[in-house]
Amino acid sequence: MTRDYELASTPSSHATTWWEASRTPGLAAFGAPIKFTVDGKEFEAPAGASLLNALIAAGVYVPHLCTHPDLPPACRRGEGGGCNLCAVETSERPNKVSHACKLEVTEGLAIRTTLPLIRIARQSALAKILANHPHVCLTCPKRLECDRRECEFGHAPELRCCEKFDYCELRAIADYVGIRDNTPAYLSAGLATIKSDPFFERDYNLCIDCRRCLTACNDIRGVGAMELKTLDTPDGPRTYVGLRADNALDADCKFCQTCAAVCPTGAIFDRTLDLAHRDDSMVPCHAACPAGIDVARYVQLAGEGKYAEAVAVVREKLPFPGILGRACFAPCESACRRGKLDDPLSIRSLKRMADDHDTGLWRQYSKQLAPTGRRAAIIGAGPAGLTAAWYLAKKGHAVTVFDAQAAAGGMARYGIPAYRVPVDVLDREVGEVAKLGVKFEFSRRIEDIDSLFTEGFEAVFIGIGCQNGDRLGVPGDDLPGVVDSPTFLHASTLGLVNASDGGISTGVKVAVIGGGNVATDNARTSRRYGAAVDMVYRRTKEQMPARQEEYDGCIDEGVNIRYLLAPKRIEPGTDGYRLAITYGRMALGEPDASGRRRPVDTGEEITEGVDLVIAAVGQRTQKFAGFGVDSDTKSRVVVRKDTLSTSRTGVYAGGDCVLGPATLIEAVAHGRLAAAAIDRQLGGDGDIEEKLLPDDWQTSPYLGPDHDFNRRRRHHPALLAPALRTGWDEVERTFSDADARAEATRCLKCNLAPEIAHIVPPPHTT
Repeated sequence: MTRDYELASTPSSHATTWWEASRTPGLAAFGAPIKFTVDGKEFEAPAGASLLNALIAAGVYVPHLCTHPDLPPACRRGEGGGCNLCAVETSERPNKVSHACKLEVTEGLAIRTTLPLIRIARQSALAKILANHPHVCLTCPKRLECDRRECEFGHAPELRCCEKFDYCELRAIADYVGIRDNTPAYLSAGLATIKSDPFFERDYNLCIDCRRCLTACNDIRGVGAMELKTLDTPDGPRTYVGLRADNALDADCKFCQTCAAVCPTGAIFDRTLDLAHRDDSMVPCHAACPAGIDVARYVQLAGEGKYAEAVAVVREKLPFPGILGRACFAPCESACRRGKLDDPLSIRSLKRMADDHDTGLWRQYSKQLAPTGRRAAIIGAGPAGLTAAWYLAKKGHAVTVFDAQAAAGGMARYGIPAYRVPVDVLDREVGEVAKLGVKFEFSRRIEDIDSLFTEGFEAVFIGIGCQNGDRLGVPGDDLPGVVDSPTFLHASTLGLVNASDGGISTGVKVAVIGGGNVATDNARTSRRYGAAVDMVYRRTKEQMPARQEEYDGCIDEGVNIRYLLAPKRIEPGTDGYRLAITYGRMALGEPDASGRRRPVDTGEEITEGVDLVIAAVGQRTQKFAGFGVDSDTKSRVVVRKDTLSTSRTGVYAGGDCVLGPATLIEAVAHGRLAAAAIDRQLGGDGDIEEKLLPDDWQTSPYLGPDHDFNRRRRHHPALLAPALRTGWDEVERTFSDADARAEATRCLKCNLAPEIAHIVPPPHTT
C-alpha cells in the first residue's frame, strides 16, 4: 500500500542548505568539488562536507533522525548521542557498518547503502529507539482507522502513539526501515508531561534524544531554553531534552516554534497548529489578512525603527496604509499568537506608525506600465473600487471611477467618522490613485452598465458598497426621527446633523440600537453633537461584537450602554420628546446559529422618551436593475469567488455589494482580486504583485536570550483626553518611536518557523 502520511520536500530543494550546514563552527569548511560514488553511481560534493549531507543533496535517501536540513548533525556536537540509522558501507571499511553523519566526503570514496548488513544495522538502531518510545500503533493493522484516543486492542494510553501520528517522522522512517519482530516492548520511564504552557505540549516520554530541538533553540536561535537531562532507570541512564526550567515562561522560551518544527516525534507538539496547513497556521497574522500583507515582516521592521521600509512592505499589498492603519478591524490582531500568551500585538497601530513616518522609499520601486489602450470603468469610489483602479492603472489601463457622491472614499469617507479617519488622510491616499492618471467622475450615479460599454469601456467593476441601512422591523420604525446608520453617518459627514437649514436633529437624547462597531460609531458621533446617548443591545457585554477599543471609546465619551433590551415599538413622543420607544426586557436563552446565547423576551416592557432613534442593526446593497447581473435574496451581487466575475461577461463586482457589510481590508482584498482578473481580460498577465522593498530584508534568525520577553504587556497608542473629544479631532494618536519599537519587539517572530526546511522523506513504500 502507499504511505498515508505527507512529508513534503525534494532532495534537490535542500542541496544548498545541507551543504551550508557543514559550515557550522566545529565542522569542516567547504573545499573544492570532489567525486564519490554511491551504489555504483558517481556524484560530486564539496570536500569536507558531511557524507550524510552530501548523500541527501545528491538525492540518495539514507534514514536519519538526529540530522535536519537546517541544522548541523546533533550527533556531532561532541556530546554523544545519535540515532545510528544512517548506516552505510564505505570503501574504507568494507563489510562493516559506518555512519554517514560522522564521516566527511573524500575523493574517490565509494558508498553502498542497500546491503543486508546495512538493513540489519538500521533495524537494530530503530529497535533501540523504539524501546524508549511508544510504538504499538506503528504495527497495528487498524492504525489508519484509529484516532489514538481509544484502542480496540486495549493498549494503555502510555503505550500508544500520539496525535502527530499522520505526520510523524519516526513513523515514516519505521515504515521505510522495517520494525523487526524482536523489537523490545516499550517501557515507560514516567517522564514529565507538560501541558500548561500557552502553545506547546511537551511529553518527554516521546523524546528520542535526537537533540534537534537542543541545537535549534540553543545554537540557531540562541534562546537557550533547552537542556540535556538524564534520568537513572533500571535499564541505565535515560537521556532526553527538556526545558531548563519547570515551564516555558520561566525558561525564557520565546515561543518561536522552532523546537516543534524540527522535532521528529510528538515530544514537542504545538497544539495551535493545523498540521494539514502547517505554514499558514504557523504565521496566523499573515494567514488572517485578507489582502495577504506580510504582517510579521513589517512589524519586525518597525521594531528596528525602519518605518519607511515597513510601509513599503504594507504597500506591496494595498495602496491605503494610512486609512487601514486607522480603521482596519485588524483580523491579524485577533489571530496573533502572542494573544495566547498575554496580549496580541498592536499591529494596526504599527501600520499607522509606519505610514506616519513614510519617506516615500516605496516610490523608487513602484512601477506603472506603458498605456495599453484598454479601458476599464469602476462604479463606486470606495475601498474596493479604488483598489481595483490603483492596480489596473499600474498595469497601464485607462481607468475611470464613477461615484454618486461628491468625493471619493465610499464608506471610508461617508461611514467612518473623522475622529477615526481624518479627511486629510483620505484625500492624501485618494490623491495617490489620481496621480496614476485615474479619472474621477463624481456626482454621477451609474444605473445602466450598457451605457458604459457604449462609451467604450471594455470591463466594468461594481463596487457600490452597502449604502442602505436595515430597519428595526418594529411598529413605528418609519416615523420621522427614526433613521438608519448609513443615513445618519452620511449626514454627519456632509454637515447635515443639527444644521440650521434642516437635516437630522439629534435633540437632547438619542437611542442607538445595536452592539457592533457601526453602533459605536453612531453613538460616539451623536455624543459629539451634545446629545445624551443610550446604546441599546439585546445581549450582554460578553456577546457584544464591537471591538474593545470602540467599546472603551463609548465609555470614555459618556455613552450609556444598556444591555438585555430590544425595541418593540416606536410611537410619537410626549413630555417634550419627539418619540417614545418601548423596549422589551430580554434574558439569554440557548445558543443560536452564531454560537451566542439567544435573547428571549421576558414579557417586561419599558417605555422611554427619545428624540432620535438610529438603527445600527445591518446594511444592505441597493439593487439596480440596469446592471443586468445576478443577485441573491439580500441584493448582493453573485460572483465567482476566484475572479469576482458576475453573470454578465466583462462585469465584475466586489466589496460590500458582494460580501454584505464587511470590513475595509476585505474590500481591498476584493479590489486586488478583481484587478488581476480584469487585467487578464484586457490582455495582461494578471500579475499585480509588487516588490517595494528590494533588499529582501528578513529578521535575524538569531533571537538571543531575553529574560524580560515573556513579561512585556501590550503598548497602547496615546489617546486624546476624553474631555477634549468634543469635535472631530483624531482620538487615537500615533505611537512614540520608543513605544512603537517596544511594541513591535513583542512579536514572537512566527514567520521564522515556516522558513525551516521540511525534512527529506523516505521513498514511498509499497
